[in-house]
Amino acid sequence: VPTMLTSAIRLMVELPGGAAHSGPPYPFTIGVSPAWCSGVNGAKLVGTGKLDLVWLNPSIIPTMAYNGQGPFRRKYPLRALAVFPSWDRLVIAVSPKLGVRTMEELIEKKPKMNVSIAVNDCVDFAIKFLLKAHGISYKDFLEWGGTVDEVVRPSNPHRREGIISGDVHMVIDEGMDSWGDVAVENGMVFLSYSEKVLQKLERYGFQRARLDHGRVAGINDPTTVVDFSGWPIVVHEKFPDDLAYHIAGVLDKIREEIPYDATEVPSMKSLCTSTEAGPLDFPLHPGAERYYREKGYL
Repeated sequence: VPTMLTSAIRLMVELPGGAAHSGPPYPFTIGVSPAWCSGVNGAKLVGTGKLDLVWLNPSIIPTMAYNGQGPFRRKYPLRALAVFPSWDRLVIAVSPKLGVRTMEELIEKKPKMNVSIAVNDCVDFAIKFLLKAHGISYKDFLEWGGTVDEVVRPSNPHRREGIISGDVHMVIDEGMDSWGDVAVENGMVFLSYSEKVLQKLERYGFQRARLDHGRVAGINDPTTVVDFSGWPIVVHEKFPDDLAYHIAGVLDKIREEIPYDATEVPSMKSLCTSTEAGPLDFPLHPGAERYYREKGYL
């Protein structure tokens, strides 16, 4: 049973129809610690064979790892077993008190601000590059006389309280379903990235995406940011074909019992193809793909 101290679990699985022999044929290790193996580090752990299976968020992390982009200096042989939906964006939201509509305006004004910023392995790299693409770093906020409140979780109650009280002037993060609604209710403005910045982000490996008319109601101004959606199940290309096949079958069997970060239960087709809420831009594992094709989902 996973505990707060558990980082990974070693499973021993014997597949149906296997020949009788001593000991199960498929031992494999699943990463279960979000702090340790759900982001950039998780992709590297699977890519180097130290873990066999992890859920990674967002999808762009294993995509970057597969392509050798962003924070990854080389290509990693990653494959997907499935992708779970989780609509999200990487955004910059500012208080109406600042009176700015673009990041460029804000940088020119250099206001004294209290900034709430994420610090975890799923988003650290993204925020650092987002600021770098604008020609600044979080240290600039301090030099302008402000403060930087680092939070591990987007749902940190201190952030929500600060947005409501007006003490938080800027939020840079993902996980919008946990704080985006209160930001909208309190008049925060979600900044659209300039074309120059978007091109830098795309060269780094991100994909541009619309924020308006998305999952968070009330963001109606045309806004282009970058995508931060998806929870793919990631394995190494050498993960056993039969095991990948049967894991896909298990997902099919229990699909309606799984809790999803979505308003409705996704179809099996959406779990094995790229969607807005669950991008899949690196290859399926051949074993999982075989199952999906046999069942007509692909």
